[in-house]
Amino acid sequence: MGTFGTGPFSSDGAMDFLSQLAERPPERRAAALEHMFVFVKEKPDLLWREFFPDEVVAAAAVVAASLPGGHQFDESLLALEDDLSRDVRLTAPAPELAAVALEVLLFVAGPQGPWQQGWTTDTDAAEARDTIAVLSQVLGGGSGDLEIN
Repeated sequence: MGTFGTGPFSSDGAMDFLSQLAERPPERRAAALEHMFVFVKEKPDLLWREFFPDEVVAAAAVVAASLPGGHQFDESLLALEDDLSRDVRLTAPAPELAAVALEVLLFVAGPQGPWQQGWTTDTDAAEARDTIAVLSQVLGGGSGDLEIN
């Protein structure tokens, strides 16, 4: 059984995704993330076959780490550097990815999304909602009108 936590990088699937992203040249990472987001947006029926919810959450957090207000995600990525053997962060802020990242994030991790299903405790469910609320706020440019609960 794998690890699955309420943070954006706290599952085996997220770590596997980050390891794959780290293998790409730093200047190609934003394009890889964009490809994932567009793929999930255009082919949502392939979620669970091509991409998994925890990978999408991790990808959105990588984008958020590059944006104003995303310092907690940036710090989390820096802390993972030893586990990943190199820095997986984007080389420059990627505000052009924020809207599509947010849209796909809310599809997989919004109130009825698959990432929000199956938490075994109320505490875990609340922490998962908090993770997505913070990510949504950063990706949405700090707008406070996003309803995640």
